[in-house]
Amino acid sequence: MDLKEYHKLMAPRLTVLVTTVDEKGRADVSPFSFVSPISFDPPLLMISCGLNKHVYWNIQRMKEFVINIPTEKQLEQLWLTGGKWDPNQSKIQKAGFKTEPAQKVRPPLLKECAAQIECYEEFSKKAGDHIMIVGKVVSMHVKDDLVDSKGNLRVDNVRPPLHVSDNLFAFPYVTKSV
Repeated sequence: MDLKEYHKLMAPRLTVLVTTVDEKGRADVSPFSFVSPISFDPPLLMISCGLNKHVYWNIQRMKEFVINIPTEKQLEQLWLTGGKWDPNQSKIQKAGFKTEPAQKVRPPLLKECAAQIECYEEFSKKAGDHIMIVGKVVSMHVKDDLVDSKGNLRVDNVRPPLHVSDNLFAFPYVTKSV
């Protein structure tokens, strides 16, 4: 196995949809599976993306983004957002997502997703062929029936897509306490 394929051994990974806006207020969306929480206080998370992504350029210019956590039902829509597209056409509309305004940032929330996390960019750093973008969580939204009494995501109900590799996703949900 080629060393560049190491990420396939770190699977499955949560896959999210990142929404941004450009200088003209046009919204964009892209899927990411290189995503992770990195700090409790302050609440920080990280996404990693290629330099050629519109999402990267939008975040660099506008300094904000939204992490939308999809469900298994949105897998085909998620896959569509990662494909080639005409920059004059909205990927959000093409994929059939409905949006609603965020509370603190300009990018929209994807209404059908199980949860949304609004972020301001803290900093970005080049890391190999990707850019790590660290965002400070400034607001979050989740449907009440999709979290338990402790605030844990009910993964058995949400069934968020877990990326394995290429177009392969997993949905192996059994939760256990130790």
